[in-house]
Amino acid sequence: MSTQDQQQESGFTLIEVMVVVAIIGILVAVAVPQYQDYIARSRIVEGMNLSSSAKLAVTEAFASRGTVAMDEATHGSFTFVPTRSVKLIEVAPSGVITIDFQNNVAPEGKNTLHLVPTNDPDASVPKPIDLSKPSGSAWAGGWSCRSTEANLLPQLLPSECRSSK
Repeated sequence: MSTQDQQQESGFTLIEVMVVVAIIGILVAVAVPQYQDYIARSRIVEGMNLSSSAKLAVTEAFASRGTVAMDEATHGSFTFVPTRSVKLIEVAPSGVITIDFQNNVAPEGKNTLHLVPTNDPDASVPKPIDLSKPSGSAWAGGWSCRSTEANLLPQLLPSECRSSK
C-alpha cells in the first residue's frame, strides 16, 4: 500500500458547506423581522410610559376644574421632549392623548397611538368620553389605548391595545 492510500481526507465537502449556509440563511430570514418587530414594540411601550405624565395632567385637571378643554387646562403642567422613539405626545381638547412615534419605530402615516378617557377601558372598542363637554362629567378616570383613530401597525400594538382579547 502506498502512503497516499493510508491518509484519510478530512474536512467538509462543498455540498455540506452549502447546506449549512442555506440553513443559516433561512434562520436569519425568519429571525431578523421578528427581532425588528420586538424592538419596535419595546419603543411603543416607551411611548406609553412617557405618556403617563400627560395622563396624570389630564386626570388632575379634570379633578380640579371639571369639564374644560384639556389642552388648555394641562398647558404648562405637561411638557414633552422628543426622543429617538417618540416624536410627539399631545393632549387634545377632549382629553385624548396622541402619541406619534418616529419613523424608526413605524412608517409615517402608520405611527400614531391614542389613549382615550373612558369608563370601560376593558371593552374591545371602548366608548371615549369627551372631557371638554358636560356629558364627560361622569368620567371615572379610566384610559384605553384601543382607539378607532389609532393607525399604528397591528403587529406593533402592545397586547392591552389589541381589540381582540
